[in-house]
Amino acid sequence: MNVQTRKAISTGAGVAIVVVLLVIAAGAYYYIAYYSPGPNTTTTTTTTSAVLPGKGMSIGVVFDVGGLGDRGFNDLAYQGMIQANTILGVDYKYEVATSTTGIPQLFATLINDHLNLIVGVGFDDDGAIYNFSQKYPNQLFAQVDGDIYNVTNLIAIKYQEHVGSAIVGALSAAMAGNGGKIGFLGGVTTGIIFKFWNGWKFGATWADQYLTRVTGSAYNNTLTEKYDSTGFNGFADQTGGYKNGQSMIAAGDKIIFTAAGGTGIGTFNAIGQYDQQQGWNWSNSTAPPVWAIGVDANQDYYGTKQFYTTTNSSTAATSLKAPSFVLTSEIKKVDLGVFDVANWVVHGNFSALWNNPTKFAPSFYNGQTALCGANGDAACHVRGVFLLGLAQGAVGPTNFQYTSQFLTPIAKQVMAQITKGIINGSITVPEVYTDTGV
Repeated sequence: MNVQTRKAISTGAGVAIVVVLLVIAAGAYYYIAYYSPGPNTTTTTTTTSAVLPGKGMSIGVVFDVGGLGDRGFNDLAYQGMIQANTILGVDYKYEVATSTTGIPQLFATLINDHLNLIVGVGFDDDGAIYNFSQKYPNQLFAQVDGDIYNVTNLIAIKYQEHVGSAIVGALSAAMAGNGGKIGFLGGVTTGIIFKFWNGWKFGATWADQYLTRVTGSAYNNTLTEKYDSTGFNGFADQTGGYKNGQSMIAAGDKIIFTAAGGTGIGTFNAIGQYDQQQGWNWSNSTAPPVWAIGVDANQDYYGTKQFYTTTNSSTAATSLKAPSFVLTSEIKKVDLGVFDVANWVVHGNFSALWNNPTKFAPSFYNGQTALCGANGDAACHVRGVFLLGLAQGAVGPTNFQYTSQFLTPIAKQVMAQITKGIINGSITVPEVYTDTGV
């Protein structure tokens, strides 16, 4: 069975990084549209009159627990599906998981519709998508955050979340000031969320060391690590996110980075409420007492006065203006991954990734990592992975549309230096999937 254990994967070796310094500008595109995607099961056909390359083809998506409207991971996958419809002309159908136990039946439903491509969103699809990919070898599959490799009809869409997290971790330390407390809230105690945590911790620690050198004062920020749940409901627990946010604020955290899906919205609400209680009234001259940092999608808009004070479930918020209590978001272009794989299918290039593993995911093919060999000392030669990271502008902070006026010169310097180091290879962010960082 080709289901790999989540362990440390080095993405430093062989990744050609030719990106502009700082991926900040790339985040502007990922401003979430305020839509109501509809029920759990939807079938839609393209209505354009133009002859598009995907006309007559179809894509199906199984969305993760947490559902649509999470303003993050699932919503981005939805946008990638819609882009495939509007740009390529493919029809689409989707199912939304309400529990992990129901996931196999959702895949079975889509398989019965004879779609050209079926995409699973989330690592909890591993078992179902592996079984169905074996049972239906002529059906093409893709999986966001999947850990199934070397299956010829399946592409694992992977991201360098740890790299983007390191950049916002360094920013957090710089913005909090010497001795300031900063916090990380994960949705679930699981490998990929530990990957976010370890990247964020590395960035904050790196910033402390860098600031100690350049300022001559010993920097020592305090980091809080907290998780909402051990089960997948931790990605859809706004009440838990709110309570955890309150406790972290009470403990003194001044910046809280949420890697928790829809749960993070509850944390945003706790932060917004606290800032208001402290008398902050969206002043452009005064920073809020506590900052939030979003994840996956550009969630910066959420902390604006026009959005937050109108209704948190608004579907028609307009004229949003600075400032926001969401400092930035660590984007993860799930929509890019979903769209790109759909594009390959439409143009008959699905197998191209298999024929060019050193181009699409060199660390999985050539790298010596903890995934391979008894001691992580063997080359992986893993095929079927589409890896997106800093080089593709797929991870990193947003463009600070609502908060740029609050960025201190030293915070800008710290972000520039860690990004530069990652790009030129002088800084390697560890990719670690355990809580202990080992």
